[in-house]
Amino acid sequence: MPGTTDAPARGWASIRDRAGTRQNTSALDIGAWAMALLALSILIPTIDAMAGNEAFFAAHGMGVVAWLVVVLLVVAAAWMAMVGLAGCALRLPPPAADAILTAATFAIAWFAAGNALVRPLLTAAPTVGWLIGAVVGAAIALAARKWRAGRVLLACAVVACVLPGVTAAFASGSVPRPVLAFDPASPRPSIAWIISDELQYPLVLDAQGKVRPEFVNLAQLQQDSTTYTKSYATANYTDFAVPAMMNGVADVSAVDDTNRMRASLGFIPGLASQYAIVMQSPIFSFSCDDPSCVTADQMIGADQDTVATRIGAILADTAAVAGRTLASPYADLFPSLDGKWRDFWSGGDEFGSSAPGNTVDAVIAKWRAASAAGTPTFTFWHSIRTHAPWAVDRAGKDIYPPRLPVVEGAHMVGTDRKGLMRSAELGSMERRLYANAAFDFDRQLGRFIDALKAAGTYDQTMVVLTADHGAGITTSGDRRMGDTLQQRWTEVAHVPLMVKAPGQTSPKIVTEPRSNGQIARTIVQQAGATPGPDLPLAPDLSTTLPTPPVFSTVAGGKATAWTYEGRPQPDPWTADDIAPPDPEHPFAIGMDLHRLGQDVPAGYVPSQAQVQILPGQSDQALLVARGRSTSCDDRASVGLVSAGGTTGEQTVIGSVLWEDQDRADGRWGWAIVPRTEPADYATWCKAAS
Repeated sequence: MPGTTDAPARGWASIRDRAGTRQNTSALDIGAWAMALLALSILIPTIDAMAGNEAFFAAHGMGVVAWLVVVLLVVAAAWMAMVGLAGCALRLPPPAADAILTAATFAIAWFAAGNALVRPLLTAAPTVGWLIGAVVGAAIALAARKWRAGRVLLACAVVACVLPGVTAAFASGSVPRPVLAFDPASPRPSIAWIISDELQYPLVLDAQGKVRPEFVNLAQLQQDSTTYTKSYATANYTDFAVPAMMNGVADVSAVDDTNRMRASLGFIPGLASQYAIVMQSPIFSFSCDDPSCVTADQMIGADQDTVATRIGAILADTAAVAGRTLASPYADLFPSLDGKWRDFWSGGDEFGSSAPGNTVDAVIAKWRAASAAGTPTFTFWHSIRTHAPWAVDRAGKDIYPPRLPVVEGAHMVGTDRKGLMRSAELGSMERRLYANAAFDFDRQLGRFIDALKAAGTYDQTMVVLTADHGAGITTSGDRRMGDTLQQRWTEVAHVPLMVKAPGQTSPKIVTEPRSNGQIARTIVQQAGATPGPDLPLAPDLSTTLPTPPVFSTVAGGKATAWTYEGRPQPDPWTADDIAPPDPEHPFAIGMDLHRLGQDVPAGYVPSQAQVQILPGQSDQALLVARGRSTSCDDRASVGLVSAGGTTGEQTVIGSVLWEDQDRADGRWGWAIVPRTEPADYATWCKAAS
């Protein structure tokens, strides 16, 4: 059809005639225009956000200047790639080359301008921001056709990117690290500070402040320690709570610059002049020039610690942070930082999918290497075994992968993508998994203490055990916030705190409220040191705070303070969740245990659900049953799981817990039962009456 296929070409010719002939035919300059726009839109806010964060660079083993050099090399490589693409386009006939280059410049300029408008200014009206961005993008695309100003613009963009980094480097070099003044006559015992991430108080200790007997090693430690029965965390996120403890902050909401606090290791660098430092943590790391100082870096294993791996890791995390500086929907393509100062690319959560929960061997090895020098050791062991997702059995073997592959974004079994439980029985299943993780941490703690005892150093070592904050099994709110104020104080803010002083051999109890922000001064004093004015630590644990403890919930970078009021905090745990009555079937929840090993009883019908078995190393297997028959009673939340397949004898081996609401593909059920052949499993539901 004449006149149809040439319409776009005529349309572009009309625009070109009005705009004039392309005057910028330099591939170098055209590539520079594109790179400058991306640098101004993405790199500047990224570098500005990260440059002053000392902890980010300490964890990666790279200084801010070296990081900037790496980033600039990536920029240069990207520029050369764009130059190559522009050069290829310029080989085409001039009208086609002009159309392609102008369209590409317009797309990049539209993205850069739209993002710059929507992210800081027009978050409530993103459509307006992107429309204005299109107009600005068109103007930039036309300017790029006429003027060879791309290289000048790129140079200005690079200077704007580098400036905050260089400023931060000089600032960090001019501001001295907090200094501790040591008393030469004071003894310096070795110190072990152990933080079990997300370990709530009522899981470990009963209402009388006694460690539950199932936690054998914690119970033994309590016999030599002072137990603080009303110890409260400072914040509900690790990257606020742990730095607050390191910096001796008892009220996060009162801190003027929380970013600086979060980027600091507080008093720990000050110990390095007298102590060999051992750090085992998924996110905190410390290095020093003293050969007796040992650092364990979980992000990059010692066997993989090369220049290439460090560069790759820091670039991946830089990309993750850069992605979160973008406006929606582009930011949604990158891992969620969730308010964190950094992000592990591999998993997208605080610690990623590869952060190990069994780290006792690593901390023992590093501690032994450090103690061999004959100097006192300060061991900082931050374990994430008790951090959700809780996915292990009582022996610490994985029941299912840390990231559930069946529910996008979900941490835990029986939850939606927000982590909210979908029935009371599923909440009980999650509590039992949580308890398993705590028992495995207890096992690891016992191995560490045994190592201290075997070396003959336990008696004179100060041991501090606590948590950054707890977690709740929630149905309507974040597990780190709680569904109610009561749950917030009982399960999230209330944390274990036991301190064994050097030479202590009998238990003590302190029932007055304390903040774990008071730990720092307690450790510093035990080390025979006095903090300087640049490290204003909260009072030590022997002192009652002038005001009650403050627990801050952090959302959107803003801390909301909750002051302790001494309200009752009832124990949320049942005996069955702490110690399941049938150890071989610990997740047979909501059923008559006498039915285990028996035939499926009358009143149950095949659910006809599609059963998926998740991989794991445990002899317990997680089953996900999707969809079920219309013959099922929708009111019944508990069904049965049998072994024997769909034919032959059907032996009950556990319960399936049905969610209380349908998903898009029907009602789902969850079961953890003894592992057997996949074809042997069958799920059953109560028959509709």
